[in-house]
Amino acid sequence: RMKCRLRVLMAEREITQAKLRESIGLGSHTISKLYNNRFDRVDRETVEKLCDYFNVEVGELFVLKDEE
Repeated sequence: RMKCRLRVLMAEREITQAKLRESIGLGSHTISKLYNNRFDRVDRETVEKLCDYFNVEVGELFVLKDEE
C-alpha cells in the first residue's frame, strides 16, 4: 500500500537518477527500488537524505494508497 513519490519529485525538478545519486550519495540500486516502488524497507538515513534534498516532509515522499 505504501508508495514512494520519488519519481514524481524527480520529474517535477527534472532530476535524473544519476544526478540524485551524485548529489546525496545513495546507491543506484536503492534509488531504483524507490523510484519503481519495488521496496520492502527503507533506511531512516535514506528517508532523511531524500526529504532534505527535496525539501519535503516524509508524508510528501511516501503516501498510502488503497489497493484497487
